[in-house]
Order: sequence, then C-alpha cells, then structure tokens
Amino acid sequence: MGRKILAVVVALMVSFGIMLIVEMINTLVVMPPSAEIMEDSVRLRDFMANVPPLGYVIVLIGYFLASFAGGFIVTKMGRQVSQGITLPVIVGAILTVGMIGNIFMLPGQPMWFIIIALLMFIPVTLFGHRLAR
Repeated sequence: MGRKILAVVVALMVSFGIMLIVEMINTLVVMPPSAEIMEDSVRLRDFMANVPPLGYVIVLIGYFLASFAGGFIVTKMGRQVSQGITLPVIVGAILTVGMIGNIFMLPGQPMWFIIIALLMFIPVTLFGHRLAR
C-alpha cells in the first residue's frame, strides 16, 4: 500500500513540476497578469479572454507532457504492487480535479481550451501507462 501511495505522490510531483516549467516558458509568450489584475475578477476575466491562442496551446502541451509523465512514472514505480490501470487513473483524475480548480481560479479561459484540457488528462495518463508496461 505504501509503494502505491508513494508512486502516486511522486508522479503528481513530477507532473506539477512539468506544468510549472512549461508555465515559466509560456511567460516568454504571455506575460502573467499583474497583482492589480489578479485582485479584480473583471479585469482578470478580460485578461484571460485576450491571451493569444499560442499561450493556451503551450499550456496544453505542458498538460500533455505532465499527464504522460505522471502515467509513465506511476506505472514504473507501482508495477510490482499494481498491475492494472488504477494508479494511472488516480493520477489522471487528480490532475483533472486540479484543472477544474484552475477554471474557477482563472475565469475567462476559452471554452475550447477548457474542454480539451478536461478531456486530456486521463487518456494521456493511460497512454503513458501503456508505454511504461
């Protein structure tokens, strides 16, 4: 049981790390909002609505890489104690819940981005699982 939990925690840490690195790279394309914008929900919604599509595509690439790495790592670390798809699905589900939180924290994101991101995590995590086996 401990190895399963450790595998999920490490996979999530790596996934979040990859997302953070891609977000830092994305600041070369889209400057992050200032503190004044972050405090005003109307200005934040306008800011997010005016982000160029390339900024969102870069974030989606980061989500893809993060969920793939999560599925790969959790499978490699947990394969001695879990042969099924349970652990990768748990990682993908937690990443999806994090995306739902992101939707509420940063309003104004385009609907195409939200739909792709929400539908991406579990299948890509399972793809990482498949290649790790």
